[in-house]
Amino acid sequence: MVFHEPLALISALQANFDAVGDLSPAAFDRFSQLIPAAWIEQALQATGTTSLRRRRLPAERLIWLVIGLALFRNEPIWHIVRQLGLALGTEAQVVPVPSATVQGRQRLGEAPLAHLFDQLSRAWCTAPLPTAGLFHGLRLLAVDGVVWSTPDTAEHRDVFGAGRSQHGEGSWPQVRAVCLMDVHTHLIRAAAFGAYTTGELSYAHDLVTAAPDDSLTIFDRAYYSAAFLLAWQHAGEQRHWLMRAKSSLRYEVIRPLGEGDAWVRLPVSPQARRQHPQLPTFWEARLILCPSGRRYLTSLADAVRYPADQVAVCYRERWEIELGFRDIKQAMQANDTVLRSKRPELVRQEIWGLLIAYNLLRWEMHQTAGELGVPPTRLSFQGFTRAIVAELRYAPLETPGAFPKRLARLRQQAHIYLLPARRQRSCPREVKRRPHKYPTKNASLS
Repeated sequence: MVFHEPLALISALQANFDAVGDLSPAAFDRFSQLIPAAWIEQALQATGTTSLRRRRLPAERLIWLVIGLALFRNEPIWHIVRQLGLALGTEAQVVPVPSATVQGRQRLGEAPLAHLFDQLSRAWCTAPLPTAGLFHGLRLLAVDGVVWSTPDTAEHRDVFGAGRSQHGEGSWPQVRAVCLMDVHTHLIRAAAFGAYTTGELSYAHDLVTAAPDDSLTIFDRAYYSAAFLLAWQHAGEQRHWLMRAKSSLRYEVIRPLGEGDAWVRLPVSPQARRQHPQLPTFWEARLILCPSGRRYLTSLADAVRYPADQVAVCYRERWEIELGFRDIKQAMQANDTVLRSKRPELVRQEIWGLLIAYNLLRWEMHQTAGELGVPPTRLSFQGFTRAIVAELRYAPLETPGAFPKRLARLRQQAHIYLLPARRQRSCPREVKRRPHKYPTKNASLS
């Protein structure tokens, strides 16, 4: 039997892996349960986008199509439909025309993808982590921004805007996004995005409730705001934050906590109090001063439980989110950061599909790394992505029972994607002389 239906793919995976071992209903243990058909149906029903007519591409298959746009970056959309066997029909060669797939995406909208992303992130990001993946019992998270370019259309420039420089407006309209990422697994917990002209801090406010209790979120200096940090800290129990302090920081020491460590009082600007009348005149935080001259602000008040030197070293973990963005743009998008959708609503839909596809790959890497007994970051994202995409590419040519066996074999051979242990090194910023394309001749003075 030729394998054409993604829902049959899920059923086949379920049947295969149920025989391997018991499955925990809270922590979807196998690749087959990453996106259960019931979850897709729930996302469609919750957003009112269930297909009433029996179409060649019903809504549940259109969701897989949008995810496939991220996994098969350089493939035309009609080829993705055929590659994944998404079209209903008795003949495998019958594929809807490209205009039909675009119309289907327009009917689907972005809401089901956003709802499905939230469902999956709540399930995957609540899985317990090993002690090595925690900071004194706190789950480490990071927040940062990322930018995608869109096709250059007048509608995209009106909706999203573009960057500006001394030479005028940027070449491409751009979408600005802010993501909350788990440092250990590199899973994206939440995301907010929209017009490029809106700042990162504005989008970060939408993520305040996304952090779990007993967590430490790392920010860069661009997110310094009393209203934002206090809201983040008070959104739950033990929701801490850590960031670099600006060089212009004004503070008053309330009490010393140790050498280069103090609890300080920080002023709230009049502008901030006008925008947020509930803010006090001053607020308090912990300031850590390192011998190197770097300074860190944090809400971790207990200097005994959270030593200053360890807190300062922990800030380095912020770069993990930059590595996650690099994996998306280099491995998944093949360094082509211009999205393919031609309409603003489809751009937003495509971004949700990209984030779902990224988390699918990261979740499988997390599970595989657990079986190998190594951190997920020890697996090559690029190599693992190529392997998973290759399996999906040839899935329609296999019988339903062959595909889960191939995935099981992939996990057994995952050691070939194992990277060497990351070296603990520091790379200070250094300005290098720009190489010249042609040799330089000295003008004769005679």
